[in-house]
Amino acid sequence: MIQPPEKTNSRTATILIVEDDQSMLDGMNDLLEIADLGYDITVLQANDGQMALDVMAEHEPDLIISDVMMPQMGGYEFLNHVRANPEWIQIPFIFVTAKGEEPDIRKGRLSDADLYITKPFVISKLLTLIHTQLDLAYERKQARQRNIESLKKNILQILNHEFRTPLTYVTAYYEMLADSVTEFTDGRNYREYLRGIQAGCLRLTRLVDDFIRVMELRSGEAQANFLARACQVPNLSALLKDTVEAHQNVGSDVPYEITCQVPDKLPAIYGDPESLVNIIERLLNNSIKFTDTSQKQVNHIMVSARVHGKNVHISVADEGMGFPASMKSQIFEPFVQYNRGVFEQQGAGTGLAIVNGLVRLHNGRIEAESQEGIGSKFTIILPVYQRQKVSEAGSDSADAGKAAATVLVVEDDRNLLNGLEDLLTIFDGKYKLNVLTALNGKMALDVINQQVPDLIVSDIMMPQMSGYEFLKHVRDNPQWLHIPFIFLTAKGEKQDEYEGFRRGVDEYITKPYDSDDVLRFVEKQLDKHFHNQNRIAQSFDDLKRSIINLITPDFRTPLASVSEHSDELAKALQEANTDSDLKHSLRGIQDNSLRLTHLIEDFISLAELKTGEAWTAHSLKAYPIPNLGSQLFESCQTLGQLDVAEGWRVEMATISDMPKVEADWATMHEALERIVTVGIQQSEPKKGAKEVLISMFNSKSSVVEIVISFSTEFSEHVVAEINEILSTDEPDLIKFPEFGPSLYIAKGYVALHKGKLLFSKGKPAGFHFVIQLPVYQEGLLKTAELEA
Repeated sequence: MIQPPEKTNSRTATILIVEDDQSMLDGMNDLLEIADLGYDITVLQANDGQMALDVMAEHEPDLIISDVMMPQMGGYEFLNHVRANPEWIQIPFIFVTAKGEEPDIRKGRLSDADLYITKPFVISKLLTLIHTQLDLAYERKQARQRNIESLKKNILQILNHEFRTPLTYVTAYYEMLADSVTEFTDGRNYREYLRGIQAGCLRLTRLVDDFIRVMELRSGEAQANFLARACQVPNLSALLKDTVEAHQNVGSDVPYEITCQVPDKLPAIYGDPESLVNIIERLLNNSIKFTDTSQKQVNHIMVSARVHGKNVHISVADEGMGFPASMKSQIFEPFVQYNRGVFEQQGAGTGLAIVNGLVRLHNGRIEAESQEGIGSKFTIILPVYQRQKVSEAGSDSADAGKAAATVLVVEDDRNLLNGLEDLLTIFDGKYKLNVLTALNGKMALDVINQQVPDLIVSDIMMPQMSGYEFLKHVRDNPQWLHIPFIFLTAKGEKQDEYEGFRRGVDEYITKPYDSDDVLRFVEKQLDKHFHNQNRIAQSFDDLKRSIINLITPDFRTPLASVSEHSDELAKALQEANTDSDLKHSLRGIQDNSLRLTHLIEDFISLAELKTGEAWTAHSLKAYPIPNLGSQLFESCQTLGQLDVAEGWRVEMATISDMPKVEADWATMHEALERIVTVGIQQSEPKKGAKEVLISMFNSKSSVVEIVISFSTEFSEHVVAEINEILSTDEPDLIKFPEFGPSLYIAKGYVALHKGKLLFSKGKPAGFHFVIQLPVYQEGLLKTAELEA
């Protein structure tokens, strides 16, 4: 009797079986369908690799079981195709084959397959290994998803805080200033209010400039600007000393001292002096900002420089809060900040990303060292100027071009541990390996808590904590779940190997081992690890880029105007100018702060749509609305009171009873407001009435249509822009600064309701926006899909 693994929970999984023996294929199919693996299993079939690729093009499986010897396309060729596709690289792949000779097993184990199982096999053991692979893949996918959701929430927290806080300075201080001026109250507060406005503008300006700088670095525009300005920098020493000196007496509430240990003479480098100053300034500001004020101690910051080989090393070290080693690989990414919830520091997490980008433009690199509570050290490595090689990056050794990887080796035999450390350290492969060591599982956990490795190689039989227990700790931690794990052990029986794979190890090597094979297994697991990490990083980068690209130079105009008018007002107050001068300056501050408010609110709304946070909020607030006509009538009344609607007649047509629609009406009302505002602002009214008519239809049983009709005309270019925004999934909103973001938000809000926003020319004149919403279906889990 087969004893499959105990059912854990209800999950779904699709398994693709690739086998040219039809009876074996049918047997495996039946086995998986009746087995209790804790998953609702769907089985897909193929008779060879080519047929399997065709199946995968239609249905992506969660696990693949494949034979090796098959016609048309064998198992290894099929595996290569699977691993070459970035979307399939994470799918567990198991070879089940009759090729059981030692060379065949070795070839299979060294391939990109996750498991190599030979026929005949024990059914219960095969099912257990399939269950383990499904569980591991599922948990890793869930951990990735949690990381993405955490990143989204972190980004929105940063954006809300960093944009809205300085905006509050501008708007709140404006209101107090306006009250003081109009009511002729004591003028002693004028300067304080103006300073508040200026501080808010300055902080917002820096924030916007940083976002645009990140965008330029990622788009390649910064490289073109760099090449236009780059030159030989012969006075690097003076440049560094002057930059440090400029920060010595900067007013700050933070206790710090800067020491400069830069030699009087440094070799010339090739670069942009302005960018070099920017790099050092940002690192100094970072050190100052992360001073631990709770300790009431002075943060000693050291700027130093030295020559090492063909490079100049410039370091900025501090005694600030520091960050854990696990953050090292993330700290140069946009929107990444360590423990923001605790420290609540200012900044959007773009500073170090800009530093890294500028250093790369100089063909250099930056390295970080840090310990929590001790401090951080950032070292910039720049190549010495060589007239004939100004475009080549400097390097300290042949390893400079290799990808760095950290391997943790856990072994209780010190001689074996030292031998493995030496083997990996001197390995001349595609990776430059940094080797960490531990004598048992307990010590290894302490090491991982300090620095998360890219791969773990561990013995099984060890004192204090065995390899099995250590593996369980690693697999139970969502932050470590992604780390590939190799057992290197003297336990060489088949049952021992099965036990290792059952527990979730990625590779199992027995002692005595072949050094070349160990290195190949290490490289194989690192390849898989970095491919998966790069795929995750790409999804993060796409999200970050989409948000960064929402910032446009348009932000700079109202910021500059607010600053300019506040300067004018300060001068007018000082010189006791006329009331008209004061009102002109106040009006300028008010108009531009309002414009700035709209820009920032649009930016936050777009970011919420991009991250999916808007959908989360919508799903909590939406409910079936039985009286849609009444809700629409109230919205129509409100829309008619908008400032932009002055001189327009906004009316609602008489409607009959309408079916229910599931909606969050606050969001839908905002969509309507944005549509009406865009329509009115972009209209070219001719002589005659300026009218907006809102009506509702249920011409299709599954769809309710809200039609917003304008009696006026739009120019041809406006019509073309509206059509492009509504018909494109990701339009370039920078091309449509006037109304693009607002209309895109309206489109996004309608999409939250599973609806569509359409646009068409009226007959005989005018234009229509049409919101199509699906009718709420009683008793169904989801609303009806809209017709294409």
